Amino acid sequence: MKQSFKMIFSLCLIAVVSAVVLAKVYQITQPAITANEKKATEVAVYKVVSAANSYKEAKIGEIDIFKCYDENNKLCGFAFTVEGVGYQDLIKVMVGVSADFNKILAIEVLENSETPGLGNKIETPWFENQFQNLDLQNKITVVKGVPQKNSEIQAITGATISSEAVVDIVNNKIEELKKSK
Repeated sequence: MKQSFKMIFSLCLIAVVSAVVLAKVYQITQPAITANEKKATEVAVYKVVSAANSYKEAKIGEIDIFKCYDENNKLCGFAFTVEGVGYQDLIKVMVGVSADFNKILAIEVLENSETPGLGNKIETPWFENQFQNLDLQNKITVVKGVPQKNSEIQAITGATISSEAVVDIVNNKIEELKKSK
């Protein structure tokens, strides 16, 4: 009985000390994590709206966006983050659209946990570059062959679900933004 009490006390003490150490490490590293996330967002905004010289955070309805301005302080586009479920887990994408919402300027996949060597090819320049200057008059669609229209992208061979997931989350958010404008 005394032996088991010592063991339980020791385990509880270790758990409490571990929790305190983890909380302190979190507290110390949180400002650096926040700064790195802000920097990554800034880099992504300027990548997806390449004409942007500055941006301001704003809202369209309930949606957080970045209004992007060129060197003459003229609105040149919008950037926003979208998230959705892929084949494995959440996919997070930064999307840039023209100021008139007629074209996607570019996308950048920020986070994904898709299958290595297949689904995670959504992060490759080949896949992301297919979205440049896509027409938004129609919904973007995924095709298994060579795209024939300016609203189509080619699926990644063996990862059609991941390709479709990116297209679906982008289409859904753009529809939501158009309704909120």
